[in-house]
Amino acid sequence: MVSDIKDLEKRISEKGFKYVGKGIPNRESEMKVSGEMLYIDDLRMKGMLHGKLLFSPHSHARIKSIETTRAEALPGVHAVIHHFNSPHIAYNSAARFYTDINSGDLPLTEYLFDSTVKYAGDRVAAVAADSPSIAAAAVKLIDVEYEELPSVLEFDDALTEGAVQANPNGKDGTNLCGGWLTYGSESEESVLEHIRKSDFSFEDTFRTQKVHHGYIEPVCHIASYTRSGKLTIWSTCQNVFSFRDVIASVMELPQSRVRVIKTVSGGAFGGKSEVLHEGVAALLAIRTHRPVKILLTREEVFTSTTSRHPSIITVSTGVTREGKITSQFVKTITNTGGYAGSGTNVIGAQSDMNFVLYSAEKLFYRGASFYTNTSNSGAMRGYGSPQLMAARETHIERIALEMGIDPVEFRLTNVVSPYEINCMGNNMYNTRIKDCIEKGAELFGWKKRRAKALKLQKGRYRRGIGMDVAVHDNGWAPAFQDLTTITIKMNSDGTAVLLTGTHDLGTGSRTILAQIAGEVLSLPPLNIEVIEADTDVTPLDMGAKASRTTYIGGNAAILAAANLREQLIVEGAAILDINPSELCVESGSVISVSNSEQKCSFSEIVVSAQTGKHGPQRDLTATESFESLIAIKSYVAVYTEIEVDTESGKVRVLEVSPVHNSGRIINPILFEGQIHGGIHMGLGYALSEEMLVDSINGKVKNPNFRTYKMFRAPDMPEINIAAIESPEDVGPFGAKSIGECATDGVAGAIVNAVSHALGNIRLNRIPLTPEYLKSVMQEMDI
Repeated sequence: MVSDIKDLEKRISEKGFKYVGKGIPNRESEMKVSGEMLYIDDLRMKGMLHGKLLFSPHSHARIKSIETTRAEALPGVHAVIHHFNSPHIAYNSAARFYTDINSGDLPLTEYLFDSTVKYAGDRVAAVAADSPSIAAAAVKLIDVEYEELPSVLEFDDALTEGAVQANPNGKDGTNLCGGWLTYGSESEESVLEHIRKSDFSFEDTFRTQKVHHGYIEPVCHIASYTRSGKLTIWSTCQNVFSFRDVIASVMELPQSRVRVIKTVSGGAFGGKSEVLHEGVAALLAIRTHRPVKILLTREEVFTSTTSRHPSIITVSTGVTREGKITSQFVKTITNTGGYAGSGTNVIGAQSDMNFVLYSAEKLFYRGASFYTNTSNSGAMRGYGSPQLMAARETHIERIALEMGIDPVEFRLTNVVSPYEINCMGNNMYNTRIKDCIEKGAELFGWKKRRAKALKLQKGRYRRGIGMDVAVHDNGWAPAFQDLTTITIKMNSDGTAVLLTGTHDLGTGSRTILAQIAGEVLSLPPLNIEVIEADTDVTPLDMGAKASRTTYIGGNAAILAAANLREQLIVEGAAILDINPSELCVESGSVISVSNSEQKCSFSEIVVSAQTGKHGPQRDLTATESFESLIAIKSYVAVYTEIEVDTESGKVRVLEVSPVHNSGRIINPILFEGQIHGGIHMGLGYALSEEMLVDSINGKVKNPNFRTYKMFRAPDMPEINIAAIESPEDVGPFGAKSIGECATDGVAGAIVNAVSHALGNIRLNRIPLTPEYLKSVMQEMDI
């Protein structure tokens, strides 16, 4: 079947694409800019109540009692829920599959309401009332008696022997979440020994910070519970099926009685891939038999949702005199916050990306997450890769410079090659990172600009040129199950409807899937409606994670469209009385290969099938699953030019020029948009963004866009995008992903450029705030 599909793709490609590779605007764009698009907070339901949460003011405390009499007596209040009157079933908000819920692979550390709060901003109680103002007033009337407990607020303190446990689930009385993941081509001791005995050995430790996704649409959930026992949840989430499974488990309901519908997304970036407060809205709806909406304020979004994992990463590398990396050891520890969440998952994902960028004989990874009494860390664009790439790429830069090798040449010598089998036995498939590096250096003018910058490294303003490389997965294979099912059904007028469990987060995946299916069916994408992510309506998908949608969803779309294409040809053959092998599809018709006058439209074919003119009455519909068994990767080389003001410490980014290896580009407009957004996020990560936690009470000190320094639009640099459009063998029409890889390599390139501007000094953390750079320059007497 797969070989037949690839043969079909090849025939379509050779004939020339109609829709693949075309810059078709995102089908949601006009409705969004016109204000017609309905987001979740725009939804209104008869009798809808408004929920409000009470959050803990303490970083770690036991709840001794909760008195709700005053809140319940307030007119307009319909329900108050908390630890003492709610289900007490443990779950993990980052569960990806049904098997995650009970397998024991993920630590189940969360409850709707726990008896002990683990961070300032943790849930304590919730109210459902007639209006948001009544709900807010009622929350203030809830009296809670806390017994404060010792807290662990500083990440370093959580790692020390004998540290206070931030969460009782810490392994062996420590703050270790789950356990250490160790993985390598040989034993850890063997790899470390090889590094020590190498011609040259290097070691660096790099720290990354806690940052928020900064999505514009705040977190909002709506839940409804009918007297027939059906629970429906609307949420801007990234995995409706895992959300359904978690909530059904917590509420002790059959999955058939829980429906989760993904609403239009106003931004997510990983921040809505873990269950947040949907279960609270669900329980309030169950208690009141009324729809309940919970809308968080911006401050609540910052303090009670998730962030990127802060990390401390140590990289050790052995190198030959000729500049060849022979061995490398990476040790990562991340701060998962008060609960396990995706702490172990992020470590697992990062470990995989550790092995598929640089080619070496011996590689080893050791990683773990640790609990602290700070807000939860979770999935964020890159899922462990931005931390690893920033740490390793600054380390690689140092090696190249200390050995007197141009950083571009050093990377060209050491990155993986197409179809290479690495030391872990992984096939690199059509990896074109070397081409990215070479093309980027040429287009950017690497050597000339690097030399020119040296002349601008005196006085107040100093110029720096930097680069790095990065990699990202296309799904979870082969570590975990990774499949998508898509259904396409024909309408009697010859148009079609595509049903998919994949999630469009504003990325344009609905547009992409319509282009891919349209190419197979020779049907304009706008004639294919795409219905997404509704557990009662659409088939199974694993969610918008791991940059998997284009690769896995796209392949499923090809399979379903090919199935339907065959059905159209067979029915058309009966109408035309021509052998099916002599027919093809063209512009909404089945047509004779030898005589273009002999044809029938899709509409005629569908009506013929539905009325049974040439056989049993039937509906023309196709459902196909794509099971990913192969780990393919997307790559990027990023080049950048910056300027440092040595008096203020401020960095001005002048240019960022990435060259991506994402296989065939399905939609150049959406491809470019993803890269621009990814660069913006990477620049904030490198230079300005950091969630600051009070070291005394554990509260987030900058929980709003005024004090949380997102990278500003006026500061965006010139961006020049290029691509190595070499089709990936197993990708849909040769495509690979772009979403997360667009961010992964930005921070490392910026750090390397700033280091270059300041005389190749060592910078061992991000963000490179003016305060940090001024302190470094003062220490280095710059």
